[in-house]
This record gives sequence, structure tokens and C-alpha cells, in this order.
Amino acid sequence: MINGFTLHDASTAAPASADILNGVQKAWGFVPNLHRVLAESPAALEAYNTLWDIAEKTGFAPQERNIAYLAIIYENECTYCMAGHTNLSRMAKVDDDTIAAVREGRPIADPKLEALRQFAAKITRQRGFVSEADVAAFRAAGYDNRAVLDLLVLGATKLISNYTNHLAQTPNDSFMKGAEWTAPGKLRPAA
Repeated sequence: MINGFTLHDASTAAPASADILNGVQKAWGFVPNLHRVLAESPAALEAYNTLWDIAEKTGFAPQERNIAYLAIIYENECTYCMAGHTNLSRMAKVDDDTIAAVREGRPIADPKLEALRQFAAKITRQRGFVSEADVAAFRAAGYDNRAVLDLLVLGATKLISNYTNHLAQTPNDSFMKGAEWTAPGKLRPAA
């Protein structure tokens, strides 16, 4: 038990969660600790799993999707997801310099991908309250209104995982070794 949350497996989870955990095990070869925590609530696990699948259908290429995820995770200061998505980004062939830049909150070299990083971060940080100029700059970089809305799908996916990991203090999985991250520390727990 971590911070009062159980790391479930198929034998301890509710039947609806166990089915999803078994599917994750079959697809990925292991069940991430995030899913094991989410299994406490079949609805939360299903929501995350469904959003993850929907996020794969956005108009973003895998590299763009991973850069946007990293930018959102940076703003939400989720150490678990940053470690996981660092390695997922490598698997999606995002170069190490780009990954390092996003993990450090600094600009990346590619102007279009930098516009994506900035806009994903700004939407997250400002909870969707961005200016017309912000949207226009994103469009000028080569994105469209679909991309604006697709970022909300990615943000919703990460809201569930990032917030769950904050609440449960989810321990990293073994595949994250070497990708650990220390958050900038701008966010503070509520009093």
C-alpha cells in the first residue's frame, strides 16, 4: 500500500478492473503501477485506458504526441509519468536532445515541435485560457484547430494519470530505470 492506495493485480482488483489489467498485461507484457493503482476504481481505470487508446487516434504523429505528453507532464510535475514517457518517447524515435529539453522546460530546436511544446504547456498551465495570439502562433507553426482540440485529449489523458500519481505517490516501474526525473517544484500540495 502506498499513501493509502493498493497496487492491485488481477487477483485483488474488482472483476471489471481485472479484465482491463489482463488486457494491459497481454498488450504490454507487464502491468504498470499506474494501472495497478487505478484498478481500485474500475471507472477510473477504464477512463484512462480508453483515453489512452483515443489519444493514439489524434492527428499527431507519434513523435509529436510524445513531445506534447512530455510538455503536459512537465507542467503537472508528474515524476512517474516523466520517467515513463521519457522511455516511451525514445521508443517513438524522439531524439535525446529534444527529450532533455522538454524535461528541463527549455526550447527545442525544431520550430514546429517547439510551437507544439509551448502550446501544450500553456494550455496545461493556464487550464485552457490562452489568447487568440497563442492560438494563432500555434496555427502559424503548421497546426490546425483539430490539433488544438487533440491537445485536450492528450491533456485529459495525462490529467488522470498525473493526478493519480500525485495522490498515490505511485512508485516507478522497472522499465523507467535511468529515466528518473526531479520536478521543478513549482507546484505545492494544498494546505
